[in-house]
Amino acid sequence: MLLTKREKHLLAAFQNYGKLSLKQMIDLLKVSQRTVYRTISDLTDSLNTINISIIKENQNYFLVGELANLASIISLDTYEQYERLNLITYKLLMSFSNITNEQLQEEFNVSNVTIIQDIAEIEKRLADFDLRLDRKKGYRLVGNKNTLRRLLAILLTNNLSISDFGAGAYGHFEVLDKAKLELAKQIFQSSQEDLPDLDAKMSEFFIILLALSGWRDNEAVGHSISKAALDFSQKVYTEFSQKTNQFYSIQEILYYASILDELVIKRQETPLFHEKFDSAFFYNISNLIDKVSLYTKINFAKDKTLFHFLFNHIRLNLAIPQIFEDKSNNTIAHEVVQGNEYLHRVVSLLVQDIFLKYLQRESEYELITLHFASSLRRSPDIYPIKILLLTDERPLARELLITRIKTIAPFVDKVVVKELAQYETKDKDYYNCVLATKPLADKAVKMVSTYPDAKEMLQLQDYLQNVQAHQKIIIRDEQTNRQGYNLQNYFLATQQLLQEFSYQEIDNPADFETSVPKIMETIAAVSDKTYLSSKLLKRFAVSPLAIPETHLALLHTQSSKVITSCFKIYDLKRPVTALSMNYEKETVTRILVMLTRLDETKEMRDLMTAISQSIIENHLYTEIYKTGNKDIIYQLLNQIFTEKIKKLET
Repeated sequence: MLLTKREKHLLAAFQNYGKLSLKQMIDLLKVSQRTVYRTISDLTDSLNTINISIIKENQNYFLVGELANLASIISLDTYEQYERLNLITYKLLMSFSNITNEQLQEEFNVSNVTIIQDIAEIEKRLADFDLRLDRKKGYRLVGNKNTLRRLLAILLTNNLSISDFGAGAYGHFEVLDKAKLELAKQIFQSSQEDLPDLDAKMSEFFIILLALSGWRDNEAVGHSISKAALDFSQKVYTEFSQKTNQFYSIQEILYYASILDELVIKRQETPLFHEKFDSAFFYNISNLIDKVSLYTKINFAKDKTLFHFLFNHIRLNLAIPQIFEDKSNNTIAHEVVQGNEYLHRVVSLLVQDIFLKYLQRESEYELITLHFASSLRRSPDIYPIKILLLTDERPLARELLITRIKTIAPFVDKVVVKELAQYETKDKDYYNCVLATKPLADKAVKMVSTYPDAKEMLQLQDYLQNVQAHQKIIIRDEQTNRQGYNLQNYFLATQQLLQEFSYQEIDNPADFETSVPKIMETIAAVSDKTYLSSKLLKRFAVSPLAIPETHLALLHTQSSKVITSCFKIYDLKRPVTALSMNYEKETVTRILVMLTRLDETKEMRDLMTAISQSIIENHLYTEIYKTGNKDIIYQLLNQIFTEKIKKLET
């Protein structure tokens, strides 16, 4: 028997929920009442062949008969390729013995050729996770045990929607014990306030990972783990162990903590006050924005929210990459890419170069491109363009057209109007594009209706976005609003940081490790210089912060040994070598030092965070930190503080 996708969906719902009302089936299948009745009828005919019926009682439908026979039709069910790839991978993860071609052919009711093609696709994808297939007498998945469990958790998270997971509908994955999963969900969610804000999908992944505790043995975790991750892991496992009456080894606790550390604790947007953070990840996000800006000649760094969106999106997709996906789905991202082909090509090549191999998928390129395309639409500050409008229309009609242009293209900074007869060919050199309300002989001038309809407006929007993406930036002077504010605490913190700011050359030793204590000796605001030097060096070893290709290194910490929070810059008389954010050696000639009191005020911490973000995330500011003198950097700090306070007021 062959089932349609709709019949398969309905059968799975009966198995998960037992009884279903007509309304529930309509909501579930998202079809009309008539279509539901037809689906029930067709499914009934199929189930009757294996002695199972669908019965209606008290407005509810349910299955009766020899339900054990349901197992026999799974093998005869039809699957889309991505569904089959997911299920075969799941079988490989769960099996202790080799699985043969014949077994897979029989189970999925497909040909030998199809299975061979599926295995080739699976093998290629597994290689992204440093796993492989042993092909002796069938197929067996081999690799690091910790990676195998992590892949299983990712696969299950991929295949359980947020809504189904929230409703307790866990599908046919027998590895997931429903009672154990519900308990894991309860314990994790009750402790989640101890963690940074998590995406719902990230929470689902960690709940599933917790529920998989005890699934095969763990291998030893070979790296140090932050205290925050260890504390959380110990807390949830203490409760989990008590309520399951099961002992979990220290390796289980360490493994869970290590994943939490890697994916959450070390990847927070404001890492300044955290024990550890993933400096390479921060650098990669910033580097992506910088490189896309370079190749498109669009200053995306000016969009203050783009880093935030990319940070959270890529963090989630690195943590829970889509193993196999439905390639037939045309998402909004796919549609947007069609109108931004050059941007998409640039983003695709850079993501391939910068990020881990398991992120390398066309759908992922499209989603990241969407973030950049949205940035273009969102802000007139990223890449403003100037338009020349040629028209003989009356002022009212002219102003209406200009308003509509700026509505669909907020990045249009200025629209200059001239009469058609006044147009000169050289005008094109002074504007990003020229529009005219009547046809002209010059083919470079785009015709636009005085009163364009919706279709014309969409076409014009695409045209202007294309202009923006491919033209050179017209540089304009920026005015910084430096009006005063009544936020006394922020004002006092600003004054303190500016007063404590210093810039000096230091006669340092010839290596980084001994230069740091030399720098500490010059800072009066430190009570125990030996202790703080050691702490800074230990932290740098775990999360290196030499910024690639800048000759800059950042030292920062919060400590009870800091008397007064401060930001200081040191030019080194002798260049030293230090590990960079991308874990390569960097020649350092200037060191930036940020020290924060342990019991510092919220306002001071906010301003220190703003400084750290300006160093790591904003490449224009990084260049100023790299080359600027004391006065220039002082003005930059003043500007950063002003922008921060202004943002708080709005």
